[in-house]
Amino acid sequence: MHAFRTRDITLRVPSKDKLLRFSFCSARHLLAETIRRHDLLRSTRAHVGFLQLLGTQITFANLLASALEGEERVEARFTAEEATILTEALALGECRCYLRPEYNAQLAECGLPTFPLRVNRILYRQEKPFSSVVHADLAELLQPPCGVASNSAAAATGANEASDAPFSLYLPGTERRVPLEAWKSFFSYNSSLHAYNYLRRSDGSVPAVWLQSRVDAARLMDHGFLNADGTAAAAAWKRGEACSDEDEEKKAQDIRRALLHAIPFSFGVVVTPLAAGVAVDQRVNQLNRVVMESAALLSASPGGGATVTSALQPLLDRCAEKHTACQHILSLVSGDHDGAYQAAVAARQYNDDPAQVAAVVDPIRRALGVQDFSLVSAPPRALESLKGSGNTVHCSFCGRRYKLAGAEWQELEMARSASTPPQRSQSLTE
Repeated sequence: MHAFRTRDITLRVPSKDKLLRFSFCSARHLLAETIRRHDLLRSTRAHVGFLQLLGTQITFANLLASALEGEERVEARFTAEEATILTEALALGECRCYLRPEYNAQLAECGLPTFPLRVNRILYRQEKPFSSVVHADLAELLQPPCGVASNSAAAATGANEASDAPFSLYLPGTERRVPLEAWKSFFSYNSSLHAYNYLRRSDGSVPAVWLQSRVDAARLMDHGFLNADGTAAAAAWKRGEACSDEDEEKKAQDIRRALLHAIPFSFGVVVTPLAAGVAVDQRVNQLNRVVMESAALLSASPGGGATVTSALQPLLDRCAEKHTACQHILSLVSGDHDGAYQAAVAARQYNDDPAQVAAVVDPIRRALGVQDFSLVSAPPRALESLKGSGNTVHCSFCGRRYKLAGAEWQELEMARSASTPPQRSQSLTE
């Protein structure tokens, strides 16, 4: 039952107001099997960072394929510092991955852009694949948008900035909060920035993207896959000459279970606007910028100059502990805890009580600065309007109606005076 509840999945669900689509993928088993079949701990010299990059790239290919039908497929080719990752994912769920000995240094010697990402979509009724090639530039991604550099320029171009979702991920003070080395590590060993760049430049959408994999070196060492110096232990993978096929299969299963224990999660989520509109684009763009910054902060080395810790760390620890990445991540990006719970239940994934998930996710959303329309922080005029409507809350985001009782009004007033959320709170939208 545990294997069933933690199996790899890809799902696509709309928000209840039909303005957004949430695409989620978990590819933990696929990453473990890829590492085992291709003996990647040995061939990559136990480069945990590269293996985590591999996990995010596998997840991204599956997220792209989830938008296709049947045997339509996506082929993705991504060149990194250590190797080129090739993935092929079918819409019906099959996926394969392998590496080629081509890397960025070779491209740089030829004067070609590094970190190129090529995506081929092989579609029904199309003789040739639909191909797109992009490469991300970290400096461009972090460059302040036009008008931010000077107040006068900002005043002159304020109207344009207000109506467009900037490509840059720059946020005021980001250089102080996140060291450049953390951004470089995130850029090199996580596909999130490259996926965002692809979706903006090739698909023309304004997405929020977060891909994350964790390969625990300490657990690999505990299972005998790594030596004390961090190098791969050859004995753990060596095929026994006198072993029967049955023994070899048992050993393969043991290795697979051990790798899964060392890979607590490997997931990705993409939020895409379904309805054209400035407000929706800006809302998703802001979510993407704050999540990207906090995700990059996860790559900061201890003592590396970071002034804050990532708000996402407690969430990832919770996902690793309870195997509830599907529900927790959808709750984070949507703010709809009941909807995320229903999606996890429908996908037959491990799930938790929505109130307990909210207790973990809501503080993170506030720390990220994601717009919060809870009654605790609502302006007084909103409460007056609520009283005039018979104390009935109608959330246009999740579609629910709820009537506040007298005891809940008292709880709400106490929470507002204490500036802390009540145990039960409802949400308002603009």
